[in-house]
Amino acid sequence: MVKKLLLFLFLLLTFSTATFAQDDDIRDKQILEAADIRIHDIVASPNPFTVTTRIKFVADDEFDIEFFVKDLLGNRIFYKKIKTKKGINTITFYRDDLVSGIYIYSIKTKSKVISKRMVIK
Repeated sequence: MVKKLLLFLFLLLTFSTATFAQDDDIRDKQILEAADIRIHDIVASPNPFTVTTRIKFVADDEFDIEFFVKDLLGNRIFYKKIKTKKGINTITFYRDDLVSGIYIYSIKTKSKVISKRMVIK
């Protein structure tokens, strides 16, 4: 009888603790999702390009981002801070004196960095 009572108490405590932990995980996830700054549908067009390209993306809200371009060695060759608007955004990038080749462009928010490649002919 005592063993059954102890087993019952053990199971009760185990499942109640697991339930509270799940509630905390759900609450934490909701807080992170609310704080997460979302951008998506990022595309450079034209790509490859010779003189200029436009990087288009969709932002779910207004916030600050950092846009930068690096060469394949990781050297930052362009940097700009930009305030997005809700909806479609466009960043125009000019080749200037860059040599032909592959470059990596990145958009950095507070919570993530999204990087893609572009090719200069």
